[in-house]
Amino acid sequence: MRCLRPTNEAEGEFYDKMTAAGWTVTKRGWPDFFCVDASGDVCLVEVKRSNAYRLKREQTKVMRYLSSKGIKCYRWDPVEGFSRDFD
Repeated sequence: MRCLRPTNEAEGEFYDKMTAAGWTVTKRGWPDFFCVDASGDVCLVEVKRSNAYRLKREQTKVMRYLSSKGIKCYRWDPVEGFSRDFD
């Protein structure tokens, strides 16, 4: 789940510092939406235009990792609605 060094100077400097400290750093695969309700509950949602469109490999990795940390993650499309098909 590692990304290439960013070309933006500040992002590249950040990337260098974090990877030198042993962190795995990526900008790829993040869900489309970060959602918070009135009670403070959080969920992350990746939206696809139909159920025929699957999550990309990096999206699946990120969603599985976040879910393993207790964060509610969903895939959503207009036909099927919410699903957790990355589990």
